Amino acid sequence: MLFLCVISCKKEVKNLPEDFDFGEVKDNTYSNPYFGLTFEYPADWTQQSKHNIKAVTDKGEKYLARENTKMGSILKASQINTAYLFSLFRYPIKETKTYNASLSVIAENVSGTPNIKRGRDYLFNSKELLKQTPAQYQFEDNIDTKAIDGETFDIMRAKATYGAYNVQQEFYCVVRYGFSLSFILSYTNETEKAALHEILNSIKLD
Repeated sequence: MLFLCVISCKKEVKNLPEDFDFGEVKDNTYSNPYFGLTFEYPADWTQQSKHNIKAVTDKGEKYLARENTKMGSILKASQINTAYLFSLFRYPIKETKTYNASLSVIAENVSGTPNIKRGRDYLFNSKELLKQTPAQYQFEDNIDTKAIDGETFDIMRAKATYGAYNVQQEFYCVVRYGFSLSFILSYTNETEKAALHEILNSIKLD
């Protein structure tokens, strides 16, 4: 989950609204009225609580800060205006001894950043930050697009190294209501990829 700590693309500090809606999970469905967002996920995958997400991202921040002092200060700033809405793993974190495929949904306040008008603008900045991490990212040259329930998402694809694992990642991003809304897919095989794409295909946007 180290990528959760580095997806935020800016150093500027902007608070989230006091009434910001982090959404809720019920019957294997995530819903968020603020973004008009709902999607379904498999019952045999493990959704993480806010407490667990914070614990893992804190560990990731400390690790990346040790590797790069400048990165540590960027991550501290990003926590103020970045909301980790949802996190899902193929297996419970404490039970798996292999790479654990995952989906994360992250929102970042970009209302004060006029140069970020759509997903590809946000992804470009995120790409530059990810290059500074120890994960040895290799990015595809092109950014694709995909229409999901009437919204155009921009897509950045990459390969990364996490320990002994060579991981495929896909970053789906759209700018919506003053926020970048990013879906981050991480997997190592086609079965995991298919399951994650099935979740994406269930997205509904009001």
